[in-house]
Amino acid sequence: MRSSHVGSFPLGYSLENVGRVLKDLAAVGIDVPPYPQMRGFIDIYVNPLLNEGLAYLIGNFIYADPTQLMKQRVKHTSIPEAEYAIQFVKEAGLGFKGLRAPVTGAFTLSSRVYVVKGSVDLTSTALARKELLQGFFVGYVGGLVKYMSSLGYDVVFMDEPSLTLVIGARKNLFNYSDDEVIEALNNVAKESNNAEVGIHVCGRIHKRLFEVLTRVPKVRYLSFEFHDNPGNLEVIDKHLLESYDKVISPGVVSSKKPVVEELSEVLNILKKVVEKAGGRVDLIAGDCGFAGLRGSLGDVEREYRLSLAKLEKVVKAVKTLSQT
Repeated sequence: MRSSHVGSFPLGYSLENVGRVLKDLAAVGIDVPPYPQMRGFIDIYVNPLLNEGLAYLIGNFIYADPTQLMKQRVKHTSIPEAEYAIQFVKEAGLGFKGLRAPVTGAFTLSSRVYVVKGSVDLTSTALARKELLQGFFVGYVGGLVKYMSSLGYDVVFMDEPSLTLVIGARKNLFNYSDDEVIEALNNVAKESNNAEVGIHVCGRIHKRLFEVLTRVPKVRYLSFEFHDNPGNLEVIDKHLLESYDKVISPGVVSSKKPVVEELSEVLNILKKVVEKAGGRVDLIAGDCGFAGLRGSLGDVEREYRLSLAKLEKVVKAVKTLSQT
């Protein structure tokens, strides 16, 4: 089992801070760190669209012309912090076991791009139009996954919190069929070349969502919250994990509560997940990224140190369980 992290930290964005975080993650002992995200996970991946005129801002909202999206493709993709992180790790000689790239998924990204001017209703987003999701966003995010693999990332995670809305307990949003969701996710994941692919869905999940995600062929790791959403434990079906060769990547410390968990608490959660998943567990992390800790203590440095202390507990729990 390896320790990891979902992506974000409560620090201001700068390449200097990217290097700082990576050195601190090496000191803490994280096995497979992500490139540190200190910008919003939507902002990072919308910027290439803004730069090429495929999207534009009205106030704080992102709009796009659906006709233009269907006709054009992004010509150049560059995520500065992702490129810098690869370079920094090599030059600093940091001995990680792998590197992780968090990429905002097609369903989630499309849910934040509005295609009807003056409206900020979910029905006015690109997510509500299958032709835009399938005809533009799947290809765009697939290109991002391919790009991350080409940079040298060993694991690429699609961050897809919107799937808790798209895949309902009884029926799906906007008439997406299960097969359409699976196909879209798989078309993104299959662009990964040599990198393994995971999917991160935060919040409360249900059995149908779990079942659909296990059926995505090119996705190996399923990342869910287990600290702040202990009920997610009941959704795990080890027989489905075995049948589809999937691995649970559990969150075992809170990404929201500004306290450092006791090692015994973290170990208890991890043991329960390992038992429930039949040992199919890897890339253990926090529930989500730590951007949610920003402002919790009124001091950025204290909030950052808190995030590192939480990850240190993850590392200790993984090592302790691995030695038993």
